[in-house]
Amino acid sequence: MPYRPIISWPKPLISFVFLLIVLSAGSIYGEDLTRMYDLEVYVGDTTGSSGEQNSAISLYLVNRTDTVAGFNLWIQLSRPDIMEFQTSFDIIPYDIYYIYTAWDPQNPSIPTDSVVASPYWVCNQWNGDLCVDSSQELGYYKCITPNSPPDPCTDYVFVPWTAGIDPVYTELKEAWVGNVDTTNTLSSGWEMITTRSITGTGQDMLITAFADQQGPPPDTRTKGIGYPQYGLKPLIKINGDIFAIDDTVTNRSAKVMINASILDYFGFSDEVGNSIGVESRYVEHYTYFMCEQWLIPDEICFYWNKVMQIECPPEGCDSIHVDTLLRGFLDVDECCDPSGEECIKGLEEWQCASQFGGTGVWHAGSILIHDGSITIERGTCGDINNDGSINIMDVVYVINYKYKGGPEPLYMGMADVNHCDGYINILDVVYLINYKYKSGPLPDCCGK
Repeated sequence: MPYRPIISWPKPLISFVFLLIVLSAGSIYGEDLTRMYDLEVYVGDTTGSSGEQNSAISLYLVNRTDTVAGFNLWIQLSRPDIMEFQTSFDIIPYDIYYIYTAWDPQNPSIPTDSVVASPYWVCNQWNGDLCVDSSQELGYYKCITPNSPPDPCTDYVFVPWTAGIDPVYTELKEAWVGNVDTTNTLSSGWEMITTRSITGTGQDMLITAFADQQGPPPDTRTKGIGYPQYGLKPLIKINGDIFAIDDTVTNRSAKVMINASILDYFGFSDEVGNSIGVESRYVEHYTYFMCEQWLIPDEICFYWNKVMQIECPPEGCDSIHVDTLLRGFLDVDECCDPSGEECIKGLEEWQCASQFGGTGVWHAGSILIHDGSITIERGTCGDINNDGSINIMDVVYVINYKYKGGPEPLYMGMADVNHCDGYINILDVVYLINYKYKSGPLPDCCGK
C-alpha cells in the first residue's frame, strides 16, 4: 500500500480538479490568473531532512515570447540557521581588456586615457534594416554625434579592442564558488555557468549563465531555451547542505529569495544580447559638490570635493551638476505616481488607485518573480525508528510495519528511502540493507 494516495480518476475529472487547485492557489497568493506574463521565474518549494547534504533547490522558468540564451540570478536564504549553499574557496583569474582613447600631445606614443572593453554583438552584414551576419567582439561604442539631453548622443561607432596595441591585464580575485546541478535542466549543456557567493558566507548565490560564447548562427552553437516554456523542467538546481536541526524546533522553514533589486544581478537575455523584461527610462542624476578652497569667494574655486546630498549644509551645496541618464528597470507590476518618478511594487491593481493621494497609475509588467521556500522535515532519512542512528533496527521496524502489523513510522517520509518513489515496501528494506552492509548509496528520501 502506498503511504500517500494514488489518483486514478477519469481524465475530465482530473482536469477539473487541477483547475480548481490552480485557481485556489491563485486566490491564496492574491494573483490575477488571467494575466499572462512574457517571463516568469520562480524558486520551487522543497523539503529536506535534518543534516541532509546535497539537498537540491530548483529554479524554474516560464517563458512565452522569446528565446533565453543567458541569465543572471542572485538567490538568497532568509535564515542562516537552516542551511547554506555549498561553496568552495578559489582564486579566479580575470582578464580585463582596455582600449586607449587619448595620447599625450607631446609624445603620441604615451596613452593618457582608456576605457574598459566589453563583449558586444556587432553586425558584419546588413540587408536593409535586417542584420544577416554578426559576431561577438570586444570593444566599446563611441559617440560620434553628441546631442543635448534627454538624448545625449544620436550616432555611435563601434571601436574594437586590438590585440598587440590595446592592453589586457589579468587580475586574481578571491571567490566562493557554488555548486550547481544542470542534469535534466533547461541549462544542461550550456557553455558557461559561473557561481559566486557575493557575501562569502554561503547564504547567497549569484548564478551567471550563457548558452554560448561564440558566434551567432549559422555557427554550431549551443541553443538557448526556446519558447514557450511552462516551468515543467527546472532551469537549474543549486545544491545546499542542511544543518542538524533538533526535532523540538518548531519554525523549520526558510525563504529562498530571488533578489531583483540590483539589475546587475538579475536579468535574462536573448541570443543577440537583448535584455528580456527590462524597459529603459531617462532619469535625472544629481551630483553634489562643496568647494574646499576658494580663490575668489563664491566665484572661483581652487578645489571641489564631491559629496553626498545629506552632507550638504542647510543652505545647500556650492554646486550641483544635473545629468540625464538612460537607465534600465525591470518591467514588473507596479503602481506609480502620475509623473512616473516614484513607484511602489508588491501591490495588487485594485490597490493602486488609492495611492499617491488617489492619483496612482497602474503599470502592468511583462515579468513576474516568485520566491520559494525550504522546509526541514522532522526525523532523519533512513532513521525509521527515530532513535538517532541508521542500523538493523530500522530494517526490522519496516518489516514489522509492513508485514506484521507493527506501528507506522513516526515520520513516514523518512522511511521511503529509495528515491522517494511513493511507497514503503520491501524495496526500501533492500535499499537500507545495501546501504548498511553492501556499501550501497545513501538513503534518498523526498527531501532530496
